[in-house]
Amino acid sequence: MEKRWINKHVDLALLTTRIGEFLKRKDFNAIKGDTPTGHQILAEDSLHYRLDGYVSVTIEGKPDDFVVKFELCSPEKKSSLISPLLTQMFLSGYFLSRRLKSAEDWTKLERKFWIYVDNTILQLTSSSKNVADGSSPNTNRV
Repeated sequence: MEKRWINKHVDLALLTTRIGEFLKRKDFNAIKGDTPTGHQILAEDSLHYRLDGYVSVTIEGKPDDFVVKFELCSPEKKSSLISPLLTQMFLSGYFLSRRLKSAEDWTKLERKFWIYVDNTILQLTSSSKNVADGSSPNTNRV
């Protein structure tokens, strides 16, 4: 899922840091880096969210017109020496249960993520302007 914000003037590097902190508080191992068009965070292995894959957050655009993408990426399919028929017969229940749990956890995480991002963007509105003029974010705001 992705959302777009216009005319918020958000310091995107600071937003990336805050999103990284959110994922770390949710017990993810997260790394962040820059892309040619913005910032990206990759996160995996949370004890609280058993996801079948890893989380990718991409922040692209300019402070006054940007997009945040939040995706669950599947790990590469590994080749198996086990016969597909045997896998289907003996492990289908296990894998189905695991996929359902992953989908449930993803839904919970996604809901919390977007609430957090919306609130953080409210706090960081005009932060890119403040960085340019040397003042701190949201001072003298009503």
